[in-house]
Amino acid sequence: LDPETKTVKKVKILDAIENKANPHFVRRGIITKGCIIKTEIGNARVTSRPSQDGVVNAVLIKEIKRLE
Repeated sequence: LDPETKTVKKVKILDAIENKANPHFVRRGIITKGCIIKTEIGNARVTSRPSQDGVVNAVLIKEIKRLE
């Protein structure tokens, strides 16, 4: 979902960038709710539970605030 234009698009997931649930999930490529993913059109935060739904829903974000 693009919050500015309120449009929904189907895009490919390229990589997991950050996961607050467990930092090791990023290295293993595991996507959970709240994970930040890299897509074809930009970075997005996952809003669904992919392991329960079987589908990844996400909202585009402008910038990433890294955990330090």
